[in-house]
Amino acid sequence: MKKLLILLLIFLLGTPVFADVVWPSLYIAAGITSIKVIIVGLLVELLFVKIFTNTNLLKASIITVVMNAVTCLFGIVLIPISGFFVDVLSPFKTFHWTNWLLDYLLAILLNTLIEGFIIKLILKLKFKNIFIWLFIANAISIILCILFYGLRLGVKL
Repeated sequence: MKKLLILLLIFLLGTPVFADVVWPSLYIAAGITSIKVIIVGLLVELLFVKIFTNTNLLKASIITVVMNAVTCLFGIVLIPISGFFVDVLSPFKTFHWTNWLLDYLLAILLNTLIEGFIIKLILKLKFKNIFIWLFIANAISIILCILFYGLRLGVKL
């Protein structure tokens, strides 16, 4: 029960609803928990995992779900934190297009690093062999996050 409460707290800490200050990465964190984004992102990444790991569909599906579940748990906390640092360190205003771009690139990089680590653990593949295609798959997923979630909220880049 204690672990469940800690997990719930971690989940809620990254939720934009509880933020007193808003910056672009909070939109990203909210977008990655959108059902449409999750479904389409899983399908995109399943395709990449299936093709580039030469595994059967069932194993590729399991790997895709596991790596995205882990990424979601960490990403809900790490993406807003990384965005906070972008906002604090950037010479531009919070919603300047460069901050949006840096937030999305950091989200893609964080997802790629976490998911790459999971694939490396499960399939014993070298990280350098999976980084590029996993980065591209995550870039597509994050772009879909922008399209499905960010634009629906009226976010203008």
